[in-house]
Amino acid sequence: MAELAAAATAAGLTPGAPHPAEQGELADCIADWRGDGPADDGRLAALETALEERGWQVTARRGEPVGAVALKSGSWRLEFTNGGLVDTLSLVATRSGRTCEEAFRRAEATRGPRG
Repeated sequence: MAELAAAATAAGLTPGAPHPAEQGELADCIADWRGDGPADDGRLAALETALEERGWQVTARRGEPVGAVALKSGSWRLEFTNGGLVDTLSLVATRSGRTCEEAFRRAEATRGPRG
């Protein structure tokens, strides 16, 4: 989480309203940061540069209707999106590996069916 916040700050982005952090076994498996609105193209480029300087590598890009960039660093996978339904910049990182995959499965099972 601190790494995402540092990259966002380096890019000149302002955090949005705080939201609850993951608790329990998911705390080491997911990190997210949300801005106070969508970012302009210059700040998005600065964010990508700040992440790359911290060892993240771009793995994919998606354009319209909502742009997104996927990155990886070690066992972590990150996607940042800009705009969309909530009209904000969002960075969400998840850790892969058996421990986290099992934790995600258990968390999903406790949430029950959606709909």
